[in-house]
Amino acid sequence: MKLKQIFKIAVAALALSFGSITTAVADLQDILDSGKVRIGVPVDVVPFGYVDENNQPAGLDIDLAEMIAEAMGVELEITQITGINRIPFLTSNKLDLVISVMGATPERALQVSFSSPYSAFVLGVFGPESIDVTSPEELGNYTVGVPRGSTQDIELTAMAPNANIMRFEDDATATAAYLSGQVDLLGTGNPVAADISKKNPDKAMTTKFVIRVAPTHIAFQQNNPELGRWLDVFVLYNKVNGKLDELSRKWLTSDLPDNFPSL
Repeated sequence: MKLKQIFKIAVAALALSFGSITTAVADLQDILDSGKVRIGVPVDVVPFGYVDENNQPAGLDIDLAEMIAEAMGVELEITQITGINRIPFLTSNKLDLVISVMGATPERALQVSFSSPYSAFVLGVFGPESIDVTSPEELGNYTVGVPRGSTQDIELTAMAPNANIMRFEDDATATAAYLSGQVDLLGTGNPVAADISKKNPDKAMTTKFVIRVAPTHIAFQQNNPELGRWLDVFVLYNKVNGKLDELSRKWLTSDLPDNFPSL
């Protein structure tokens, strides 16, 4: 089945009132009946989601979204999201699923539900070789850029509450701040750091310290057990048949970790 992708750019910030709006939950049968699954993905986090040379969304999360739509037998509608609006878009029923390099945290689990993890990557603090930092305690006066509300923002704030952390709208603006010299270090994933180094040799990055190995999950609306079970079966099935390892090798250059966790 050939998937028809509808690539929409979400440009407006959500009103604060979204949090108080009561909306219907789109369950699995609703998605199947509609013939369309609405999935939010990043387009600023290489290699999980970005815009390629043909101005089309590409990356591991995009490939996974296509696999989900194909397995459901429905059309795929893709919407660009950021770290700030991905949960509000989901809870206000603008999306059915979010596949956005998303880590599961207790705070997020109060608002949305998560599938079993489908991938993992290393979150850390990266920067030029000239900066000699090996732990959060050594950050001192160095400024670290992070996307606001991201896993690295939450974890680094807990690890180094007195650190000089600058928060940006999304990964792209945090990266731009590093490249322009606005921040000294960048809290991000190793694939992103590798891509920055490849494209900007004068700003090549080394790992300063690891924040954590971060499993990534599919997020969906709460009170939706049928969709949650389907997603867990989908993830398990594609772990067993090797498709998730293929995605990991394609985009992260290695198989999933041997001790890959389950939710």
